[in-house]
Amino acid sequence: MQKRLALIFTILTLTSGCSIFQIHKTDIQQGNIITPAMIAHLHPGMTKADVKNLMGTPVLVNTFNDNREDYIYTFTPGHGKTTEKNMVLIFRNNRLSEIGGNY
Repeated sequence: MQKRLALIFTILTLTSGCSIFQIHKTDIQQGNIITPAMIAHLHPGMTKADVKNLMGTPVLVNTFNDNREDYIYTFTPGHGKTTEKNMVLIFRNNRLSEIGGNY
């Protein structure tokens, strides 16, 4: 009788172990962190060098269009949905002219 109870207990422990206890997953951050302070300092007329000093090097550089820079940030929590922020900066004559994206 004790062997049966031990076997049942072992089977229940092994089969339900992963569903009772959550496995630890780390948060993953990728790309350029875009803060409200950075966005507040951006304004049309800034040079590319000024923007790089403020925002850092862009994640995406368009090889066909030197006047566009894309800053992308993704955050994936261990248990949850991925959130993404992106910012598109358009330059004309080496000066910032347009700011877009979902930041």
